[in-house]
Amino acid sequence: DEKNQILTTNTWLNQIWIDYSLQWSPEKYGGIKVIRLPHDSVWKPDILLYNNADVSTFLSSISSNVIITSDGNVTWLSMVIFKSSCHINVQYFPFDEQNCSMQFASWTYDGFQVNLVLNTHEGDVSNYIPNSEWNLQRLYVQRNVVYYSCCEEPYPDITFYIHIRRRPLFYVFNMVLPCILITLVALLGFYIPSDSGEKVTMGITTLLSMTVFMMLVAENMPPTSNALPLIGIYYGITIFIVSAATGMTVLTLNIHFHGHHGREVPKIIKSICLGFLAKIFCISIQKPVPPFRHNCLYTLDTESTPDKNAYLRFQPSTQEIDPNGARSDFSSLVPDTHIHRAEEEKKLHANVAAKIHSEKPPATNGFLPQISLFRNQESGRTNFSEAYEQDFMRVLNKVSNTIEKNETRLAEQEYRDIVRLQWQQVAQVVDRLLLSIFMVITLITIFGVMFRAPLTGE
Repeated sequence: DEKNQILTTNTWLNQIWIDYSLQWSPEKYGGIKVIRLPHDSVWKPDILLYNNADVSTFLSSISSNVIITSDGNVTWLSMVIFKSSCHINVQYFPFDEQNCSMQFASWTYDGFQVNLVLNTHEGDVSNYIPNSEWNLQRLYVQRNVVYYSCCEEPYPDITFYIHIRRRPLFYVFNMVLPCILITLVALLGFYIPSDSGEKVTMGITTLLSMTVFMMLVAENMPPTSNALPLIGIYYGITIFIVSAATGMTVLTLNIHFHGHHGREVPKIIKSICLGFLAKIFCISIQKPVPPFRHNCLYTLDTESTPDKNAYLRFQPSTQEIDPNGARSDFSSLVPDTHIHRAEEEKKLHANVAAKIHSEKPPATNGFLPQISLFRNQESGRTNFSEAYEQDFMRVLNKVSNTIEKNETRLAEQEYRDIVRLQWQQVAQVVDRLLLSIFMVITLITIFGVMFRAPLTGE
């Protein structure tokens, strides 16, 4: 019982002494050399277990008759279940070894009255039944003599030293392996996509699981502050690792969603994470590919990484469409066929008007009204064409402004998407880096605990 620090043993206790008052001559009693009497009918030495931890020890003892020989030799064979106090050293639990002792001595007789001697220095384990949790390494006996300050008489005692070693398979399978698996599952949280929203939840769940296992260990251990059990140290380190991993998960989530604010990745972080670390962890970095647009008044910088000033080299046009039909910079947005057709029509009207004004009036006045009418018709047609062209160019100016705004908005959106993508890639690289770091720490912790244990080779 590690929690109460009690060792329970089922022993066969054999006591042999000489009682001179029980001697007889076999010739006088028909050659009888051995007799058996109830144990409570003869004198017995008050040999007690000094480190007894159970007041009902004698109630759990089975005492047979005593065997008395004619020379006064008395043998008392009894079977007793002892519960003795034993200092439990939990430093290497569950790979621990314990050294317990059972001290037997007389309670009222000193060494001059009852002298305790040994039959053998090794305990008899011929009838030992192996325990499922402990292995008996050694059992030996030693006689000690103690002198107290009150008395000059010696007080001998017989002490049995029991060296036992725990079988750790049960605890390894039920406590150590689940802890290792839970830790690995917690580290796999770095592989969960940040958009799933389950990274922190998994870390907290594994942390609670580790806490439950640590409570199970605390229930089996004595409340001592002399030494921490090895498995408790391992659980403490593992809980710290899982807690740190959960905290780092929050950091990576912050990095992942940092691009929503539109802030660019600093050049130092960009060169370290997207350049150096990405190559080490074999992470393919997706480079931004700007779309190809025909009628855009900006250019996309495809070199290296997005810079807002370099990525959007936008030059908005400040020139308006000439109401008289003059072409502005937005003429590039109009198909060439329409522009050539408008120019030819304008040139034709101008040539006709110049020819009419350059001709001399005829000699006869009969044709003058017809020529004036022709001029009025041509002038009206020219004015209608110019008005139509002015309206057309005015509408075209509005359309071009709308297209220009849409292109600017799309370019801004593409820029934000690329910035967001780069922050997500930085978060992915940081996740992989933290996974490697915590995996190394976990392996060092596991092997450190295993090699520190005294039963590593078994």
